[in-house]
Amino acid sequence: MVIGYAVIALVANYQLNSITNESRPHGSQTDTPELTRNNYLMGFLNEYRSSYDVTYYDINIDFNIEQKSIDGFVTIKAKSLDDIDTLQVDLAKNLNIKKITHQNSSVEYSREEDAVMIFFNNTIDKDTLFDFTVHYNGIPQSADNPPWSGGFTWSKDKNDRDWVAVSCEGEGARIWWPNKDHISEEPDSVRMAFTVPSDLMSIANGQLRSVVEKEDDKTTYEWFVNNPINNYNISVQIGNYVAVQDTFIKENTIHYMNHYVLDYNKEVAQNYFPQSKEVIRFYEKYFGDYQWWDDGYKLIEAPYLGMEHQSAVTYGNGFSIYNGVRSDSWAMYGVIDPLIIHESGHEWFGNSVTAIDPTHIWIHEGLQVYSEALYFEDKFNSYPVGVDYLKSIKSRIQNKIPIVGPEDENYWALNGDTYMKGAWVMHTLRSAINDDSVWFAILKEFMVENAKGHVSTEDFFSKVREKTGIDYTYFSEQYFYTPNQPELEYYQTDSNFYYKWNNANDNFVMPMDLLVNGIEQRVLPKKEFQSFDIKKHSTIEVMDWKFYIKPIQK
Repeated sequence: MVIGYAVIALVANYQLNSITNESRPHGSQTDTPELTRNNYLMGFLNEYRSSYDVTYYDINIDFNIEQKSIDGFVTIKAKSLDDIDTLQVDLAKNLNIKKITHQNSSVEYSREEDAVMIFFNNTIDKDTLFDFTVHYNGIPQSADNPPWSGGFTWSKDKNDRDWVAVSCEGEGARIWWPNKDHISEEPDSVRMAFTVPSDLMSIANGQLRSVVEKEDDKTTYEWFVNNPINNYNISVQIGNYVAVQDTFIKENTIHYMNHYVLDYNKEVAQNYFPQSKEVIRFYEKYFGDYQWWDDGYKLIEAPYLGMEHQSAVTYGNGFSIYNGVRSDSWAMYGVIDPLIIHESGHEWFGNSVTAIDPTHIWIHEGLQVYSEALYFEDKFNSYPVGVDYLKSIKSRIQNKIPIVGPEDENYWALNGDTYMKGAWVMHTLRSAINDDSVWFAILKEFMVENAKGHVSTEDFFSKVREKTGIDYTYFSEQYFYTPNQPELEYYQTDSNFYYKWNNANDNFVMPMDLLVNGIEQRVLPKKEFQSFDIKKHSTIEVMDWKFYIKPIQK
């Protein structure tokens, strides 16, 4: 039963007077949003969240598409990391909790914003495996602009039939099912049983285990994920789907790929989706093995652009490299669908190697966009093509806020600079290191060693330091923790070339490459002018296509 809000005093130890009550969008482009009470409750791992580790979710939901409502229950299995009599689970405040049970008995609970405090009847001892079940219903949040502003998309296909999907990165899985909603918390496995009208199919992550016909013309589709998975990656798609089967052969092993599209798109998908195999081969070459073959790999047609749902990548780019929804804004050189490479690449960046806090989400997005430049470099065996791709996105960088913001505040740093500037910063770091064998070893080892794990910006630069023997803290501080683009101010006389850094931290000591009469020369600018001798009328070019800097000719 629900108990009075007086009991919320139990969590008074993490009240902050400065927290606002207004809602906060994630990913503001021009400012770091003000912290709200709800985002504090979701972002901070207080004692009522850090005291247990979720091992398994059993998700059971019945969809009423006409009413755009859900009714279900979720059993959460966990291990206690301390003695527990109270814990926090998370569920959107607009959804109704019918009851919460533990050991076949109802338990009391209270709610504040999206936090649900559960009060067990007896203390759960440390190192105990336990479970509890949340029964709930309601109308979940609808998506305003999926996937950037997420929730449920309730739509119709071309034949005016129901077509439903969910996307919730940033908003959190709690908008449609109860869980411990923090990016660092992943269960070891998940069972999903989604009940839908019998004229529709329900497609989710992992492998399809069973299809059970129910009363009232409904059918339950049971899916199972046998790997750790981010909560926001757990998904459901409902529609008139048909399977499009394919295989991926690696070292004499056949892996099965079971894509799902609307029935009238089966033929085009059969001819279009095989390009995903080339994408997987590229990512395995540079970033290590695909981690989810026991859960499969599939593309699922969706009524929005797409999302990197683990082992169930949603796709809505119109089956066109040139004329898709996203195609006109990304240079793909006619060789790959931008949505397929971007969202499938997240099976490495984000799904396998996951940010420990959403403020480090550049590890998902910046590395992903950078990897696309590497794909073109590899595809055409041409470094300039990779640079051209990066130049095509450079104008979108705004330099208004740092790529990395505050931790423990549920701050999903999904602004544009996380993507585009993050990619350019990686390109810049490659240039600064100036040794491609070391650079590619950094990328692959970082991904392989942290597969199915959680990392931070500092973890990435620890790997950089390990492989180069150089401390790049100055680089990280400049490019990730300030919004400032370093400026190389320069001028030349008949006999000297002068240069220095502006708009940079005092400790910024990045090397810079110049072309002096066509010959590459590396310099080490400081905050004060330095110079070197040149011939009269020398032609000197700042190699700003290798570094994210702004040349300023005095």
